[in-house]
Amino acid sequence: MRGINFVTRPGSVNVHGTVGVWTLVNGRIPSRVRNTALLGKSVVNFWSHYFGNRRFPKDQEFYVVYTSLDHSIPFQPDSTLGYWLINLRLMPASARLAGPACRGSFDAIMRAYVDIAKEGAAAFREVPTIMPHLTEHVGHSLHAAQTLLRPINCCPSLHTATPFFAYNLGAHYFPEKEPELRRHVGDIVSLVIRAKLHAMIDIAFGLFLAKRVCQGKLGLGFCDLESFFTQEQKSKDKIPYEHIYRMYHEINELETAMGGEEVSFAGVMERYFQEIGLPRVKREQSNCLYDLEQKALVCAPELRVGKGLF
Repeated sequence: MRGINFVTRPGSVNVHGTVGVWTLVNGRIPSRVRNTALLGKSVVNFWSHYFGNRRFPKDQEFYVVYTSLDHSIPFQPDSTLGYWLINLRLMPASARLAGPACRGSFDAIMRAYVDIAKEGAAAFREVPTIMPHLTEHVGHSLHAAQTLLRPINCCPSLHTATPFFAYNLGAHYFPEKEPELRRHVGDIVSLVIRAKLHAMIDIAFGLFLAKRVCQGKLGLGFCDLESFFTQEQKSKDKIPYEHIYRMYHEINELETAMGGEEVSFAGVMERYFQEIGLPRVKREQSNCLYDLEQKALVCAPELRVGKGLF
């Protein structure tokens, strides 16, 4: 897509000096108006898929994704306002895509964006996941998140997939914005890990989902920012991102072994969970973590069964 000159044809003014008549005669609406409306509709569709897959039977078992490695990362609930602002922060870059991208390309971009939620929702339904809440804190934004959302449907992390998707599109169309977009991705991934809103395996699968959509739906080269996270971002927040990328590479290898892109995302996810031995529990038993050394569930006093309205 890079290198194509996208030209927006100015509205031709008829003899009466009205663009509106020209629009009606030609059966068109200005591309920016149309694309902005499509962007809004796509955001609504995205969250409809997300919230439409949060109800499970009472006896449902969930894979426990929170591990001893996650628990070793210090809990820092003080910066979770960004959790609520992620889509607002992505809006300016998304709106800019409505300008230079041709009509067909922007349609494809928005379909791919919604596909992230569709693939994620299918995984939520077929391979349910859960993690505990850490509730002993005074972070108002985090309390709001924990009050609203039960800690289910953790994997894949859509808070990872969406920023990586936006980063790769933004860096492709607006290379001058790449450093800013890269920092934004670093901030949001760091936030959800430190606030214990996601486990590291959720991040690895969110990254994998973004790659599948960028390459499979848009034919776009994918940058996974591995060197940035394992060097620059790690120097700031001390998170062992190398473990996330180890899992990410293992997931990619597993997908290839299972048949490549033809295999479902949810199928790859469940096979990986089974291979590393993640256990399943009912929701009322989810105040625990999976100890990677002992290969067993461990209950810790600071872990609570997540409540949440949805």
